[in-house]
Amino acid sequence: MNRSPTASAGARGAQLSPEVRARREAGPESAAAAEAAEESTRLSRRLDVHGDPDRSRPFPERIRRDREPDVDTEPGADPEPPPPLTELRIRRPADRGLVGVMPVDPVAVVEASVLRARNAQAVWGALAVEERTARLVALRRVIGRRTDDIADRIIAETGKPEDEALTEVLVVLRLLRHYERTARKVLAPRRIGAGLLPGGSARIFHEPLGVIAVLAPWNYPFTLSMEPVITALFAGNGVVLKPSEHTPFTGAIVAEICEEAGLPEDLVVVVQGGALTGSALVDARPDHVHLVGSPVTGRAVLARAAEHLIPVSVELGGKDPALVLADAELETAARGIAFGAFYNAGQTCISTERVYVEAPVYEEFLRILVRVTSELRAGTGGNVEIGPMVLGAGLETVEAQVADAVDRGARILCGGTRADPASNIFLPTVLADVPEGALVLEEETFGPLLPVVSVQGADEAILLANRHPMGLHASIWTRDLARGRALAHRIRAGGVSVNDTLSQWAIPGLPMGGVGESGWSRARGGEGLLAFSRSRSILVRRGGRRPDPWWFPYGPRGRKLTRALLGWEQHRGLRGLVAVLVRLMSKEIR
Repeated sequence: MNRSPTASAGARGAQLSPEVRARREAGPESAAAAEAAEESTRLSRRLDVHGDPDRSRPFPERIRRDREPDVDTEPGADPEPPPPLTELRIRRPADRGLVGVMPVDPVAVVEASVLRARNAQAVWGALAVEERTARLVALRRVIGRRTDDIADRIIAETGKPEDEALTEVLVVLRLLRHYERTARKVLAPRRIGAGLLPGGSARIFHEPLGVIAVLAPWNYPFTLSMEPVITALFAGNGVVLKPSEHTPFTGAIVAEICEEAGLPEDLVVVVQGGALTGSALVDARPDHVHLVGSPVTGRAVLARAAEHLIPVSVELGGKDPALVLADAELETAARGIAFGAFYNAGQTCISTERVYVEAPVYEEFLRILVRVTSELRAGTGGNVEIGPMVLGAGLETVEAQVADAVDRGARILCGGTRADPASNIFLPTVLADVPEGALVLEEETFGPLLPVVSVQGADEAILLANRHPMGLHASIWTRDLARGRALAHRIRAGGVSVNDTLSQWAIPGLPMGGVGESGWSRARGGEGLLAFSRSRSILVRRGGRRPDPWWFPYGPRGRKLTRALLGWEQHRGLRGLVAVLVRLMSKEIR
């Protein structure tokens, strides 16, 4: 495929898509206006989501200007609560064209939604796992039929490339298939040995928690909404989902899909709004809260849920390191790391955000990485790899980190600017010689910015990687697989890949989660099902037997037996058996 030449020096690196180049040549205002009008008309036909006859009212540049990416679900974090929102006016990140208007649910509706879901869950949770699984097959089929509709909404609200929007749907379908095969086994009762209790039968049962409140982010608005919803449903729970205030229409399709699949009414309820809606949902006292967001959001949700003693599962931010060892296949490592860093314009919790390269291959790796990154095409629509950033505040964070790194002596090897001054598209950027203490190494970026640091060896790389309080994911690049596995156990992270990145997300049986400020919970797979379940232990012993010797009243017989059992527990095997028999036959009681 023919590709356009590299952009001018002011926008080094990634190639610009044809429409972005045309906008530069025609002037940002006229070209953007024409494109916005055409795209708005197209989306109006494909997405019947406007619902507001007055579409010409001005849209605020930003509903909130939080620097943290996921604070739209943050309850009670502002010193002075913002005025209640009555509607969400959603515009495309690339050109600010109107996508639609979504009404915000009042607090009373949010509170009632938990009760509605609780009533529906009482029936759903009583079904056997096999019956729930059979009902949820229809959900997978509906999602498959509506793939293009789902992708259209994702693209409209996030601007990500079509390939990435379709992948969101694919990941959800794979998780559904996985649970169809495994949920029965994971949630099946387990028999436990009754030990010292003759005639005893002990079992562990996994029961639904009740109603799960899901506070979903905007960066993967379908996947990170549907995955906890699916997991909760297989485990027998009801769900109240609050999508991000930046992607409400993708969130709304979750309820549509569940209804079309024939799931019980109100089993999955979607409520819309911003921070106050998230606060109201936690205050409505669901049985569990699931959050994907930033550490700031996580602390706020945890504090609010603690007031009601509600358990919370959290997957928070990441500052994921990549370690490139001297024996790595550098072309593969550079392409894999570029994919991990710039996929979804870097707006991925498990994206690669810092690279530590052993000194002997540092310069060669940089050369290959810059070449690979410069091949990436930035724009909207068509065959592009880098789309716009969703939030203006996130774009400002990237620009501030670039400026700080350059001030400290770092070099911009490619990228470093927006596609054009009026654009939310930031060109994929590689920074070299980034000194310790630079913001880009200390703070989550959540954008297409990749700092590369030279290290003397793997020990130094692991030391630097583990210094950060976040620990979500990491990758190691080496030809020595045994060494790669050994190093993986030394990195402080919830997951590690050797010679790969992001692909753990494609394996539905692997749990996702982190350590430290990245959270501690696990989602997806068998561990995800158990996280949304409550274990109940039931012991059954036959009636009509003689009282156990350790029951009241205490006496010599019970004491002799206890001492004999103490000897058995200390010395299992023949020696222990002899000790038990000697104790039981002994007349000496102390």
